[in-house]
Amino acid sequence: MSGYPPEMQESIRLVEATRPRRLKETFPTMTLEEREAILKAYHPDYKEETFRAIRVGVSKGQKMPLELADIVEGRPHIGPDFDLSDPIAEADVLVIGGGGAGASAALLAQENGAKVILVTKLRFGDANTMMAQGGIQAADRPNDSPAIQLPGCHRRRTLYQRPGTGGSAGDGRALRHQVAGRPGGDV
Repeated sequence: MSGYPPEMQESIRLVEATRPRRLKETFPTMTLEEREAILKAYHPDYKEETFRAIRVGVSKGQKMPLELADIVEGRPHIGPDFDLSDPIAEADVLVIGGGGAGASAALLAQENGAKVILVTKLRFGDANTMMAQGGIQAADRPNDSPAIQLPGCHRRRTLYQRPGTGGSAGDGRALRHQVAGRPGGDV
């Protein structure tokens, strides 16, 4: 624990001291109504006062978190003296976002001869695609096939559509196309 500051060491000692008791604790399952009440009381996405409607642009009228609305409506950070005559990079295609869609777009553009730059806010692969509840699958091995992948995808999709999981129904056709590895492809 020597690498932690003193105030964290105290917290860690408290967690360690109470761990045996906490491991034996059980809590009743909350109903959907109880969960919703907790979310409405404490989660910022459920508090109306943390959102406002955008006043300009293509998203005009759409509600967003206050901080995001301020950024969307804000002035550009590039000043009028910014020199665009000597770019540090050039590309045929600029892809913004390194999730599944961005990575796919960048690969497809590159395969078709385009010079591609992909920018992402975090490391490549650290994207919301990682949260895809039904899984994102592709048959990409010699001993694999869309027919092998699809049943597992459907099982996960069904699990995550249960009430209380936060999942959405999604589109089974899109899932089949993903597994087949091409738009219009099917299993």
